[in-house]
Amino acid sequence: MKLIQKHLLKGRQEFELKDDEVLLRIKGPFKKKEISVPLAILNPEPEISGGMLHFHSRVKCGPLLSLYLNKPNAEAFNAFVDAVKQQALKEFNAFSGMQ
Repeated sequence: MKLIQKHLLKGRQEFELKDDEVLLRIKGPFKKKEISVPLAILNPEPEISGGMLHFHSRVKCGPLLSLYLNKPNAEAFNAFVDAVKQQALKEFNAFSGMQ
């Protein structure tokens, strides 16, 4: 599952939900970055702040994934966020032996 978000000044963010990770590709006017975030370390309850939705790590060291609220549209955004929340909980439970 993919979610592509565009911002006029900050460029483009592409999130791809894989089996046990989220791949993030950022293409801005001055930088390109690719990050892989393991789902097992994500807190499945995101926080909303300043027009962004943030997924933190389970140890609260800061946001690991930050998404623009309701971009590209509310339906695609909510479907992606729900899928990440479900997969993060599933991966953590498998990692911790609670499955």
